[in-house]
Amino acid sequence: MDLNSAIRFSARQVSSELFSAGSIFSIYSLASSFALGFAALAYRRLRRRGRANLPLVARAIFSKNFAMRESVHADLKLFVLSVIFMPAVIGGLVISSNVIAMGVSSVLGKAFGHMGNTSFSDLQIKAISTVVLFLAYEIGYFLDHYLKHRVAFLWELHKLHHTADVLTPLTNFRNHPIDNVIFGYMLATFIGAASGTLHWLFNRPTDMFAVDGKNILFLCFLWTIGHLQHSQFWIPFSGAWGRLILSPAHHQIHHSNDPRHFNRNLGSVLAVWDWMFGTLEIPTEKNPRLTYGVDEKGVDPHSVAGMLLTPVVKSASALWRALVSAPQFFFNARGAAAERLLRRQG
Repeated sequence: MDLNSAIRFSARQVSSELFSAGSIFSIYSLASSFALGFAALAYRRLRRRGRANLPLVARAIFSKNFAMRESVHADLKLFVLSVIFMPAVIGGLVISSNVIAMGVSSVLGKAFGHMGNTSFSDLQIKAISTVVLFLAYEIGYFLDHYLKHRVAFLWELHKLHHTADVLTPLTNFRNHPIDNVIFGYMLATFIGAASGTLHWLFNRPTDMFAVDGKNILFLCFLWTIGHLQHSQFWIPFSGAWGRLILSPAHHQIHHSNDPRHFNRNLGSVLAVWDWMFGTLEIPTEKNPRLTYGVDEKGVDPHSVAGMLLTPVVKSASALWRALVSAPQFFFNARGAAAERLLRRQG
């Protein structure tokens, strides 16, 4: 592939990511999320002060300095890298998920016999499959995220995501390629197992309500508050809603560099897993003005080496120490310190 062909390929990939309705970063879902977020903040101000003052709300959200931040530039570079290499990764994960699905369906069929004689209509089966596959994604996401905050060598790769010192929707792509692959195979395992179970149960290929292959339930989240999780919109959910859905404020707490917030709110869309496993932190109504990032001496977290090479070296070192030196190094010291702090405060 020559340089011109490479440029055209990259441009097509970025264009597809921006203009496909089912993309996780489409301009349509971005516009929808930010419109709803702007309206929510304006309404809160109107309710509290009797006047929305839209220009003030806009200034509070859109800082002129954002475009100049190194963190944002780094996010943009990783966005382009992710979009270009994502098709190859997704292709491998789809194959893996299908292999797991066929294996699970076969094992269940041999153990319990083939099902398929159900009274559900095609529409009902599709709706059930949509919900089950969404829950499989959510459980896989939570377990992957939980382990990456607890296991030292996984944390060294995942930490790149937390080195962002300003949050924008581009931060969603601030992940190390190896971290993405691990995440993908975790999802392939859970979604493949769920697909295989559904195939065995209904004796037909798994189908769900989707747009461009993306689960419609996840897209509903993305088109409403998903992009706002990495943003300056402080929109908290409390009470029952705060234990069911992770609001933008929930995830901003997750990114906070305050040790009290380490390892909190690890889910994607649903808060129920954090609630069940004791990692839920309900946000306050008032914006606490959080700060973000990871402090590491001698490391530029926004440089190419700091983003792509340093995490691999530190991850390999952490794994070596755990296997050869002392088993206690298997666990993330940052997370352990945070847990001790929370216990003392509790």
